[in-house]
This record gives sequence, C-alpha cells and structure tokens, in this order.
Amino acid sequence: MKQKIILCILLNFMLSILTGCIRINHPDIVLKKNGQPCISIPRCEDMLRTNRKFNITSTDIYQTSIRSYLSEKYYQEEQYHVKAQECIDFDYHFQNDITYDIAFTSEEKGKGGTSWVATIQIIKDKEGNSKLLIGNETNSDDIN
Repeated sequence: MKQKIILCILLNFMLSILTGCIRINHPDIVLKKNGQPCISIPRCEDMLRTNRKFNITSTDIYQTSIRSYLSEKYYQEEQYHVKAQECIDFDYHFQNDITYDIAFTSEEKGKGGTSWVATIQIIKDKEGNSKLLIGNETNSDDIN
C-alpha cells in the first residue's frame, strides 16, 4: 500500500513537471551552528525585497541509500508561511555521512506551486568541523 502511495505521488509530480505546472528550483542551504541545515527559499525569489510570505504546502526527506522516505509532511492551505531566507522547519535531525534528498513545495497567491529540490550530506572534516555537501558542491558557511 505504501509503495502505491509513493508511486502515485511520484507520478503526479512527474506529470506536473511535464505540463509545466510546477517549477523546480534549488533552495538555499547552509549549516547552522548546531550542525543542522537551514533550508530556505533564496532571497532572489523576493526580488523587490517586500518580505512577502510563501505558503509551504509540503516537505519531504528521502534517504537515498535505503530508498526510503524518512519524513513527509503536508500542510493545509494557508497554514505554514515563511519569508525568503527563513529556515523551513523540516522537524528532522539530519545525521552525518548520510545522503538525503530533500524537497518542499511553496505557493504564492495568484501563482502556481514551486518545487524545491536538493541532495545534501553533512560530513565532518579532519579537524571535526561540519561541512555541507550539496549535490557535488561543498558549503561550509555557518549561520546562527
């Protein structure tokens, strides 16, 4: 049953992409001081710097090595809002040396949905500092 649900979600996602209803973007991701990622909508999405709010409709965390969803949340309309560069609450403790596919969907009034997707991994270097791997990039920026 769970596989059928996942298959339906993936099929709907792919159909949305093919029809152009959903745009796929890459979120901003940096490590916070506690070693956990801050995943946010990039500032460039709020070009006029109006601090407008984005409605988050879903968040997903998928662990690629075991091919399993670790967290899936769906928010009712108008329930969860964030501004650009504000950390989105995935309510999950990311572990070191595990590759995650993360995704979330945002909506704005009068516009369609936007899908945000990234592959991340948190690693420790030889000095014990946390580093963030995003796809094939390395990002060691920290925020509070």
